[in-house]
Amino acid sequence: MVIVKKDSLVKDKKVTVELPEDFNNKEVEITIRLKSTIEKDLLIDQVTIDTTKWKFDREEIHVR
Repeated sequence: MVIVKKDSLVKDKKVTVELPEDFNNKEVEITIRLKSTIEKDLLIDQVTIDTTKWKFDREEIHVR
């Protein structure tokens, strides 16, 4: 799979993307997202794990 990523400023509701020659006569999928929403989609700082009740046996961890 080949992925082409391009950041662009949209003017007049039009975007032009030049693709490599290998893409000629092939089916492609195009996804367009607003850059400002990418951080929300990545779920940054939204997943937390409560580790206060976790217990580890230090001796068991280091046994070889």
